[in-house]
Amino acid sequence: MNKKKKQYYFELIDVIVFIVRWRKQLIILSSAAAILSIIISSPLVIKPKFKSTAVFYPSTNNSISNALLADSRVTQKDPLEFGEQVAAQQYVQILESDVLKSRVIRQYNLAEHYRIASDDKEINFKVGKLYEKNISTKKTPYASIEVNVLDEDPQMAANIANGVVSILDSVKTEVQKRIALQALNIIETEYKRKEEEVNTIKTRMRELGEKGVYFYEEQSKAITEVMGKVGPNDFVIKQQKALSMYGAESKFLYGTLELQVEQLNELKKKLDQAKIDVEARLSNVFILQTASPAERKTYPIRWMIVVGSIIGTFVLSCIVLLFIEKFREQKDALIA
Repeated sequence: MNKKKKQYYFELIDVIVFIVRWRKQLIILSSAAAILSIIISSPLVIKPKFKSTAVFYPSTNNSISNALLADSRVTQKDPLEFGEQVAAQQYVQILESDVLKSRVIRQYNLAEHYRIASDDKEINFKVGKLYEKNISTKKTPYASIEVNVLDEDPQMAANIANGVVSILDSVKTEVQKRIALQALNIIETEYKRKEEEVNTIKTRMRELGEKGVYFYEEQSKAITEVMGKVGPNDFVIKQQKALSMYGAESKFLYGTLELQVEQLNELKKKLDQAKIDVEARLSNVFILQTASPAERKTYPIRWMIVVGSIIGTFVLSCIVLLFIEKFREQKDALIA
């Protein structure tokens, strides 16, 4: 144990002796690295960037009519309920979609803002790369979503962060509207078809009424009572004949009409709800933090660059000087 400690002690002494022996070179190289890193990390070389962050919760509701106009006896999604993990993941997918990115790029003219020539053949590729580098989104453990934007202009960073949230809301609404419009067209078609069926039944019932058949059960009861009191006559016989010919059809049509009207009313409710989904608008995001211009830069962190370059240069210089020293020792040994 003592032998190991003694060996470690001598190795440490050797390192210190080595550093002292080459102290001038190490100081010069480390100082040069410090000066160079200070120059490189200055605003003249690396443009400072400011960070702005917007935070929001996604809405869990996809249908305005279902949330606001549905039967109170049926449990529905609360339109004011904050997002869940699944909803947050869906919103992250929209934030990473090309549709949203292209709208942000167009709205804020990022190609020009990032100083990319309009005639550059790779303009879309370069803008996309800078977008991914400067604009990021992430889901928090609390099911909220952060939109982080880095930019040389602090106001621009805040504008883009807030704009991404606003455009996300618009894209989500447009997707919902598109689906709601398809649903509206389907329900309208079905409603018109059902309405035609009801009108057809009503027309046929009017035709039977012209033939003397109105309400089969009531007419049958009335004819029986009349027969019991006054006996058969031409009118009663005519009514009996009409009922025998069309009574079953009238009874069937009456029952069918009730069912069809009930279905028509249900379709009318769905039609009204579908129109609300198409025409009305409900925000899809609950904004917790609006992005504001940053007062201090986020990038680059100069002290980290300077310290990192000094340490890196010092270590690399030690390795190179150690190699040079060993090379000289080997050379001297060969000459001797």
